[in-house]
Amino acid sequence: MQRPGRIWNVFARSLGEQGAEGRTALAWWWALTGACPSPVTLSPPAGRLPGRGELLAEAEAAAELDRPGTDPGGQVMHARFVLQWLAGELDALPLWNAEPKNQHVSDGAEYPHARAEIEEVHDWALLARLRYPWPGDSAPDLASLGFGWAFGTTQLLAWACGEAAEGPLASTRVTGRPTLYQVSLDIRRAMTGLIHAREDGQPTGTGRMEAIMETFLWLAGWNPLPPVDRHGHGAFEDCPEREAPCGCDAAGRCLQGECAACWRVPCLHGLGLEGFPVGAGARLEGRAAGRGESRIRRTQGQDHPLDQGGVGE
Repeated sequence: MQRPGRIWNVFARSLGEQGAEGRTALAWWWALTGACPSPVTLSPPAGRLPGRGELLAEAEAAAELDRPGTDPGGQVMHARFVLQWLAGELDALPLWNAEPKNQHVSDGAEYPHARAEIEEVHDWALLARLRYPWPGDSAPDLASLGFGWAFGTTQLLAWACGEAAEGPLASTRVTGRPTLYQVSLDIRRAMTGLIHAREDGQPTGTGRMEAIMETFLWLAGWNPLPPVDRHGHGAFEDCPEREAPCGCDAAGRCLQGECAACWRVPCLHGLGLEGFPVGAGARLEGRAAGRGESRIRRTQGQDHPLDQGGVGE
Protein backbone atom coordinates (compact mmCIF):
# COMPACT_ATOMS: atom_id res chain seq x y z
CA MET A 1 0.00 0.00 0.00
CA GLN A 2 3.07 2.25 0.30
CA ARG A 3 5.93 2.93 -2.11
CA PRO A 4 9.22 1.10 -1.36
CA GLY A 5 11.13 4.34 -0.91
CA ARG A 6 8.54 5.66 1.54
CA ILE A 7 8.48 2.38 3.47
CA TRP A 8 12.27 2.46 3.90
CA ASN A 9 12.16 6.13 4.93
CA VAL A 10 9.68 5.44 7.74
CA PHE A 11 11.12 2.04 8.65
CA ALA A 12 14.65 3.43 9.08
CA ARG A 13 13.40 6.30 11.22
CA SER A 14 11.35 3.87 13.31
CA LEU A 15 14.45 1.75 13.99
CA GLY A 16 16.35 4.91 14.87
CA GLU A 17 13.65 5.88 17.35
CA GLN A 18 12.86 2.56 19.00
CA GLY A 19 15.54 0.08 17.92
CA ALA A 20 15.17 -3.46 16.65
CA GLU A 21 13.62 -4.89 19.83
CA GLY A 22 10.03 -4.75 21.03
CA ARG A 23 6.58 -4.83 19.48
CA THR A 24 7.14 -1.96 17.04
CA ALA A 25 10.12 -3.71 15.42
CA LEU A 26 8.13 -6.96 15.52
CA ALA A 27 5.38 -5.26 13.50
CA TRP A 28 7.90 -4.42 10.78
CA TRP A 29 9.40 -7.92 10.89
CA TRP A 30 6.01 -9.58 10.61
CA ALA A 31 4.64 -7.28 7.92
CA LEU A 32 7.77 -7.36 5.73
CA THR A 33 8.84 -11.00 6.17
CA GLY A 34 6.09 -13.05 7.83
CA ALA A 35 8.89 -14.97 9.55
CA CYS A 36 8.15 -14.05 13.17
CA PRO A 37 5.20 -14.00 15.58
CA SER A 38 2.59 -11.34 14.90
CA PRO A 39 3.19 -8.16 16.91
CA VAL A 40 -0.13 -7.74 18.74
CA THR A 41 -1.52 -11.23 19.36
CA LEU A 42 1.89 -12.98 19.21
CA SER A 43 0.41 -15.64 16.94
CA PRO A 44 2.96 -18.13 15.48
CA PRO A 45 4.63 -17.10 12.19
CA ALA A 46 2.78 -18.16 9.06
CA GLY A 47 5.94 -18.29 6.94
CA ARG A 48 4.51 -15.93 4.32
CA LEU A 49 3.79 -12.24 3.94
CA PRO A 50 0.47 -11.20 5.51
CA GLY A 51 -2.13 -9.64 3.24
CA ARG A 52 -3.72 -6.24 3.76
CA GLY A 53 -6.73 -7.76 5.54
CA GLU A 54 -4.43 -9.64 7.91
CA LEU A 55 -2.50 -6.47 8.69
CA LEU A 56 -5.70 -4.67 9.65
CA ALA A 57 -7.10 -7.63 11.59
CA GLU A 58 -3.91 -7.86 13.63
CA ALA A 59 -3.95 -4.10 14.26
CA GLU A 60 -7.51 -4.34 15.64
CA ALA A 61 -7.03 -7.51 17.71
CA ALA A 62 -6.76 -7.69 21.49
CA ALA A 63 -3.14 -7.64 22.59
CA GLU A 64 -1.37 -10.52 24.26
CA LEU A 65 0.47 -8.86 27.16
CA ASP A 66 2.56 -10.02 30.10
CA ARG A 67 0.05 -8.38 32.39
CA PRO A 68 -3.43 -7.11 31.47
CA GLY A 69 -3.54 -3.36 30.90
CA THR A 70 0.21 -2.92 30.47
CA ASP A 71 1.90 -1.63 27.36
CA PRO A 72 5.44 -0.49 28.27
CA GLY A 73 6.51 2.43 26.13
CA GLY A 74 3.37 2.28 24.04
CA GLN A 75 4.94 -0.50 21.96
CA VAL A 76 1.67 -2.27 21.13
CA MET A 77 0.09 1.04 20.23
CA HIS A 78 2.94 1.81 17.83
CA ALA A 79 2.81 -1.71 16.41
CA ARG A 80 -0.85 -1.12 15.57
CA PHE A 81 0.06 2.20 13.94
CA VAL A 82 2.77 0.52 11.81
CA LEU A 83 0.32 -2.10 10.53
CA GLN A 84 -2.41 0.46 9.81
CA TRP A 85 0.03 2.75 8.01
CA LEU A 86 1.43 -0.08 5.88
CA ALA A 87 -2.12 -1.08 4.96
CA GLY A 88 -2.91 2.49 3.88
CA GLU A 89 -5.50 3.05 6.62
CA LEU A 90 -3.48 5.62 8.54
CA ASP A 91 -2.19 8.85 7.02
CA ALA A 92 -0.10 9.94 10.01
CA LEU A 93 3.36 8.38 10.17
CA PRO A 94 3.80 5.71 12.88
CA LEU A 95 6.67 7.63 14.50
CA TRP A 96 7.30 9.61 17.64
CA ASN A 97 9.10 12.22 15.52
CA ALA A 98 6.52 12.39 12.76
CA GLU A 99 6.20 16.15 12.29
CA PRO A 100 8.47 17.56 9.54
CA LYS A 101 9.27 20.61 11.66
CA ASN A 102 9.75 18.68 14.91
CA GLN A 103 11.81 15.56 14.31
CA HIS A 104 13.40 15.39 17.74
CA VAL A 105 10.57 14.65 20.17
CA SER A 106 12.49 11.46 20.98
CA ASP A 107 16.27 11.19 21.14
CA GLY A 108 16.04 7.69 19.73
CA ALA A 109 17.37 4.27 20.66
CA GLU A 110 20.87 3.42 21.86
CA TYR A 111 23.29 1.59 19.60
CA PRO A 112 23.01 -2.14 20.36
CA HIS A 113 26.73 -2.56 19.62
CA ALA A 114 29.57 -1.22 21.74
CA ARG A 115 31.70 1.49 20.20
CA ALA A 116 34.70 -0.87 20.02
CA GLU A 117 32.65 -3.38 18.01
CA ILE A 118 31.56 -0.72 15.52
CA GLU A 119 35.18 0.45 15.16
CA GLU A 120 36.30 -3.13 14.57
CA VAL A 121 33.78 -3.55 11.74
CA HIS A 122 34.99 -0.22 10.37
CA ASP A 123 38.46 -1.78 10.21
CA TRP A 124 37.00 -4.69 8.27
CA ALA A 125 35.27 -2.25 5.91
CA LEU A 126 38.58 -0.52 5.23
CA LEU A 127 40.04 -3.92 4.39
CA ALA A 128 37.14 -4.37 1.96
CA ARG A 129 38.29 -1.17 0.24
CA LEU A 130 41.50 -3.02 -0.63
CA ARG A 131 39.67 -6.16 -1.66
CA TYR A 132 37.33 -4.24 -3.98
CA PRO A 133 39.44 -1.45 -5.60
CA TRP A 134 38.13 0.82 -8.32
CA PRO A 135 37.83 -1.61 -11.27
CA GLY A 136 37.62 0.86 -14.13
CA ASP A 137 34.72 2.10 -16.22
CA SER A 138 34.43 -1.04 -18.36
CA ALA A 139 34.71 -3.58 -15.52
CA PRO A 140 32.15 -6.37 -14.93
CA ASP A 141 29.11 -5.34 -12.92
CA LEU A 142 30.09 -7.53 -9.96
CA ALA A 143 33.46 -5.79 -9.57
CA SER A 144 31.79 -2.37 -9.72
CA LEU A 145 29.14 -3.46 -7.22
CA GLY A 146 31.89 -4.65 -4.87
CA PHE A 147 33.67 -1.31 -5.07
CA GLY A 148 30.42 0.53 -4.36
CA TRP A 149 29.63 -1.81 -1.47
CA ALA A 150 32.99 -1.26 0.21
CA PHE A 151 32.74 2.49 -0.34
CA GLY A 152 29.23 2.81 1.11
CA THR A 153 30.02 0.63 4.11
CA THR A 154 33.16 2.59 4.91
CA GLN A 155 31.37 5.93 4.55
CA LEU A 156 28.60 5.12 7.02
CA LEU A 157 30.83 3.36 9.56
CA ALA A 158 33.39 6.18 9.48
CA TRP A 159 30.60 8.62 10.39
CA ALA A 160 29.20 6.28 13.06
CA CYS A 161 32.70 6.07 14.58
CA GLY A 162 33.07 9.85 14.59
CA GLU A 163 35.90 9.71 12.03
CA ALA A 164 33.95 11.46 9.26
CA ALA A 165 32.45 14.92 9.59
CA GLU A 166 29.13 14.22 7.87
CA GLY A 167 26.69 11.52 6.86
CA PRO A 168 27.07 9.74 3.51
CA LEU A 169 23.78 10.74 1.84
CA ALA A 170 22.33 13.91 3.32
CA SER A 171 25.71 15.28 4.52
CA THR A 172 24.24 15.62 8.01
CA ARG A 173 26.71 17.24 10.40
CA VAL A 174 26.64 16.58 14.15
CA THR A 175 28.95 17.23 17.06
CA GLY A 176 30.82 14.04 17.91
CA ARG A 177 29.40 10.68 16.98
CA PRO A 178 25.89 10.68 15.48
CA THR A 179 23.10 8.99 17.39
CA LEU A 180 21.33 6.04 15.80
CA TYR A 181 18.36 8.30 15.15
CA GLN A 182 20.55 10.92 13.45
CA VAL A 183 21.99 8.17 11.25
CA SER A 184 18.45 7.11 10.31
CA LEU A 185 17.60 10.66 9.24
CA ASP A 186 20.68 10.83 7.01
CA ILE A 187 20.10 7.54 5.19
CA ARG A 188 16.30 7.56 5.05
CA ARG A 189 16.25 8.17 1.28
CA ALA A 190 18.66 5.33 0.45
CA MET A 191 15.94 3.15 -1.07
CA THR A 192 15.01 5.88 -3.55
CA GLY A 193 18.68 6.19 -4.51
CA LEU A 194 18.92 2.41 -4.86
CA ILE A 195 15.90 2.26 -7.15
CA HIS A 196 17.32 5.02 -9.37
CA ALA A 197 20.75 3.34 -9.51
CA ARG A 198 19.20 0.04 -10.55
CA GLU A 199 16.98 1.66 -13.16
CA ASP A 200 19.95 3.57 -14.60
CA GLY A 201 22.15 0.45 -14.72
CA GLN A 202 24.74 1.78 -12.25
CA PRO A 203 26.28 -1.18 -10.39
CA THR A 204 28.60 1.04 -8.35
CA GLY A 205 25.73 3.19 -7.13
CA THR A 206 23.64 0.09 -6.55
CA GLY A 207 26.35 -1.48 -4.39
CA ARG A 208 26.86 1.73 -2.44
CA MET A 209 23.18 2.18 -1.63
CA GLU A 210 22.69 -1.48 -0.76
CA ALA A 211 25.71 -1.34 1.54
CA ILE A 212 24.55 1.82 3.30
CA MET A 213 21.17 0.22 3.97
CA GLU A 214 22.66 -3.08 5.17
CA THR A 215 25.17 -1.24 7.35
CA PHE A 216 22.44 0.77 9.02
CA LEU A 217 20.40 -2.39 9.64
CA TRP A 218 23.41 -3.90 11.40
CA LEU A 219 24.05 -0.73 13.40
CA ALA A 220 20.40 -0.79 14.51
CA GLY A 221 20.55 -4.46 15.51
CA TRP A 222 18.14 -5.61 12.80
CA ASN A 223 20.79 -7.62 10.93
CA PRO A 224 22.78 -10.05 13.12
CA LEU A 225 25.80 -10.08 10.80
CA PRO A 226 27.82 -6.97 9.83
CA PRO A 227 27.95 -5.82 6.19
CA VAL A 228 31.56 -6.97 5.87
CA ASP A 229 33.50 -9.71 7.62
CA ARG A 230 36.98 -9.87 9.14
CA HIS A 231 38.41 -10.94 5.78
CA GLY A 232 37.05 -7.88 3.98
CA HIS A 233 34.31 -9.80 2.17
CA GLY A 234 31.06 -7.96 1.58
CA ALA A 235 27.83 -9.59 2.71
CA PHE A 236 26.89 -10.13 -0.96
CA GLU A 237 29.91 -12.44 -1.38
CA ASP A 238 29.91 -16.00 -0.04
CA CYS A 239 32.55 -16.51 2.66
CA PRO A 240 32.38 -20.04 4.12
CA GLU A 241 34.21 -18.94 7.29
CA ARG A 242 32.17 -15.76 7.85
CA GLU A 243 30.71 -17.01 11.15
CA ALA A 244 33.57 -19.29 12.22
CA PRO A 245 35.23 -18.38 15.55
CA CYS A 246 38.50 -16.45 15.13
CA GLY A 247 41.33 -16.48 17.66
CA CYS A 248 43.62 -14.04 15.88
CA ASP A 249 42.74 -11.01 18.00
CA ALA A 250 43.92 -12.76 21.16
CA ALA A 251 47.09 -13.96 19.43
CA GLY A 252 47.83 -10.56 17.92
CA ARG A 253 48.54 -12.12 14.53
CA CYS A 254 46.70 -14.05 11.85
CA LEU A 255 46.94 -17.73 12.81
CA GLN A 256 46.02 -18.83 9.28
CA GLY A 257 45.85 -22.65 9.26
CA GLU A 258 45.53 -22.76 13.04
CA CYS A 259 42.36 -20.64 12.97
CA ALA A 260 38.97 -21.98 11.91
CA ALA A 261 38.08 -18.59 10.43
CA CYS A 262 41.33 -17.78 8.62
CA TRP A 263 42.74 -21.04 7.26
CA ARG A 264 41.54 -20.10 3.77
CA VAL A 265 41.77 -16.28 3.72
CA PRO A 266 43.82 -14.16 6.18
CA CYS A 267 42.00 -11.72 8.44
CA LEU A 268 42.99 -8.11 9.14
CA HIS A 269 45.99 -9.27 11.17
CA GLY A 270 47.47 -10.93 8.08
CA LEU A 271 49.01 -7.91 6.40
CA GLY A 272 51.79 -9.13 4.11
CA LEU A 273 50.63 -12.74 4.07
CA GLU A 274 49.76 -14.49 0.85
CA GLY A 275 46.12 -13.84 0.00
CA PHE A 276 45.98 -10.48 1.77
CA PRO A 277 44.57 -7.85 -0.64
CA VAL A 278 47.15 -5.09 -0.35
CA GLY A 279 46.62 -2.49 -3.07
CA ALA A 280 48.72 0.42 -4.27
CA GLY A 281 48.45 3.56 -2.20
CA ALA A 282 47.32 1.86 1.02
CA ARG A 283 49.14 1.00 4.21
CA LEU A 284 48.30 -0.60 7.51
CA GLU A 285 49.20 1.63 10.40
CA GLY A 286 50.29 0.32 13.78
CA ARG A 287 48.05 -0.47 16.68
CA ALA A 288 45.91 2.47 17.76
CA ALA A 289 46.93 3.61 21.21
CA GLY A 290 44.68 2.27 23.91
CA ARG A 291 42.56 0.12 21.57
CA GLY A 292 44.87 -2.59 20.28
CA GLU A 293 43.08 -2.58 16.94
CA SER A 294 44.47 -2.44 13.42
CA ARG A 295 43.53 0.51 11.27
CA ILE A 296 43.85 0.77 7.52
CA ARG A 297 44.29 4.28 6.22
CA ARG A 298 43.81 5.48 2.69
CA THR A 299 46.43 7.63 1.03
CA GLN A 300 45.68 10.39 -1.38
CA GLY A 301 44.80 9.26 -4.86
CA GLN A 302 43.76 5.70 -4.06
CA ASP A 303 40.04 6.12 -4.61
CA HIS A 304 37.99 6.88 -7.65
CA PRO A 305 35.72 9.83 -6.77
CA LEU A 306 31.99 9.28 -6.41
CA ASP A 307 29.25 11.82 -6.27
CA GLN A 308 26.44 11.66 -3.69
CA GLY A 309 24.48 9.25 -5.86
CA GLY A 310 27.36 6.79 -5.94
CA VAL A 311 28.23 7.51 -9.58
CA GLY A 312 31.77 8.13 -10.77
CA GLU A 313 32.38 11.76 -11.61
